[in-house]
Amino acid sequence: MTTADWPPAAPLPPRPEDGHKGTFGTVLVIGGCDDAESCMVGGPAFAAMGALRAGAGRAVLAVPRTILTACLEVTPSATGLPLPAEASAAVDCVREMMPQVQSVVIGPGLGTSETARALVEAIVTTSVGPAVVLDADGLNLFAGQGKSMSAVEVPMVVTPHPGEYDRLASSLDLPKAPRTPEARTEAAAALSEALHVVAVLKGPGTVVAEAGKNWTCQRGSVALATGGSGDVLAGIIGGLLAQGVMADSSSAWDLAAWGTWIHAVSGEQWASQHGSSGLLAAELAAEVPGVMASLPRA
Repeated sequence: MTTADWPPAAPLPPRPEDGHKGTFGTVLVIGGCDDAESCMVGGPAFAAMGALRAGAGRAVLAVPRTILTACLEVTPSATGLPLPAEASAAVDCVREMMPQVQSVVIGPGLGTSETARALVEAIVTTSVGPAVVLDADGLNLFAGQGKSMSAVEVPMVVTPHPGEYDRLASSLDLPKAPRTPEARTEAAAALSEALHVVAVLKGPGTVVAEAGKNWTCQRGSVALATGGSGDVLAGIIGGLLAQGVMADSSSAWDLAAWGTWIHAVSGEQWASQHGSSGLLAAELAAEVPGVMASLPRA
């Protein structure tokens, strides 16, 4: 595998031979919904799967109690944290869990209920806590109150696709609908600067930006244009962040860049055997360990 297009990032966190699951961190995935408007199970389950395939020692699915069993059937290697339906009780449940985890992925399949909104607000306004990946519905819920996020003091990665970026851009008075590679780079950099986060602007040529540093991923396949692909990416980044926290190595930008590259090349690997369509999220996640096997580690 060529190294020419690797991100200009520090090596991945180490994998000591005497390590155990506690060595490699815990990822808390907050997502899923079951209400009158929709029922979403796959998003959080695939994010947990991505985190585990990227090497996290443990993934915990914090989802509504009514769908927890279904989520665990998709990803039985995860464990479950059933969330109450009432907003304040759900927030209390998550806050009790936070000291036990090294990263949080919030948003996959979360929906837009008042409980979902309260969970996002609780995570993005915390002053001390684990590293955070804000994705999917987490971004949509946040878009209306984006400027408050600049006060967040924990490492945070936001992973918008173009539509989610436009909603954030409207909230933050940033240019909308960047289409050219140059405009996408500028947009990711502006989003990162406005929110003081690592921005991963997804799409062909995903851009990873933070504080004057940006990199565009040139790898990938159209096979990745499928449901659940972004959830796997959020989980991969969350899994790498958890390991980075445990090892005290690599910045959030480094790990977001590696996660983006791993996700893109995993899609390529699948497409090389199966073609450009029909990729399932679980199949994408299954490619991740093989892609990571030859990557440098601290």
